[in-house]
Amino acid sequence: MLKSKDIPLLHDFAVVCEHGNLTRAAQELNTGQSAITQRMQRLEDVMGAKLLRRHSRGVHPTEQGEILLKYSRKLNALVVDAIAEVTAWEGSPSGAVSIGLPPSVSAVLTTPLIEAVNTALPNVELTVAEAFSGYLEGWLANDEIDFGFVFDRKSDATLEITELATERLFLICHPEQAQTLPRQLGLKDLAGLPLIAPSRRHGLRTGVEAVAANRGLKLNIRLEVDAGHQLIQQIERGVGAAVLARSAVMPELVDGRLIALPIVDPVFERTVCLALRKEKADSYLLKRVQYEMLTVVRHLIVSKTWPAELL
Repeated sequence: MLKSKDIPLLHDFAVVCEHGNLTRAAQELNTGQSAITQRMQRLEDVMGAKLLRRHSRGVHPTEQGEILLKYSRKLNALVVDAIAEVTAWEGSPSGAVSIGLPPSVSAVLTTPLIEAVNTALPNVELTVAEAFSGYLEGWLANDEIDFGFVFDRKSDATLEITELATERLFLICHPEQAQTLPRQLGLKDLAGLPLIAPSRRHGLRTGVEAVAANRGLKLNIRLEVDAGHQLIQQIERGVGAAVLARSAVMPELVDGRLIALPIVDPVFERTVCLALRKEKADSYLLKRVQYEMLTVVRHLIVSKTWPAELL
């Protein structure tokens, strides 16, 4: 049976699982591989279960090990929270916080968010990563990021979801192409155009394709690009058009390099959501960062910098 004196073994176990290799885990823990091996054997003995499966490339947790790993991470998070709350009595909380942004959100939010967090919470080590929402959901599931901006999600057993705003989707195209199109578009118009889209693991692509299929239409996806900046570059080159939120291309729209044409039959909208793993929802540090994020989002939308509607 696991006793309080064995709790440090849980931290060691989490480090071993993170690296998947006893040698690298030993280096991080500043000890020898044999010592780590003995600690893992001790943990398996007190738990009465096989926790690690060894193979030629290293180790990975068994099914029972995965359960223990989940609680080990919660315990580590509690320790981090305790340190953050104690520190907060004398000043700003400290710690590492990671935020994942899809390209359309990143385009308007990254700079003001970094500035706000650096000003309000100067001791926070902030990491901002950009990826399409399909990848961000995977990162959240694997606990690789603390927060993720995702679309059209509801809270579930794992994630706590805060709905922030609704965005309308437009056809984003080159100005020369826009001159040949109606001022307002329907699905039939989209079906006749060469389109650029992210891969099918992303909700924006699958949502529009599903509506088209229900009407007996098939979209002409000429090019798949899973990198926001590169996708926009291909539109500017005239390779094709894309269904996007205007927030993804605000500088290009302002400069006249791209045009946003409204899609009216049907109107496509999505809900912008902030996702956080439920086991982290009580974190004092993350609550402080979340407050700054929500404040910045509200300001950007009210000031029309981010073309969306607050919820």
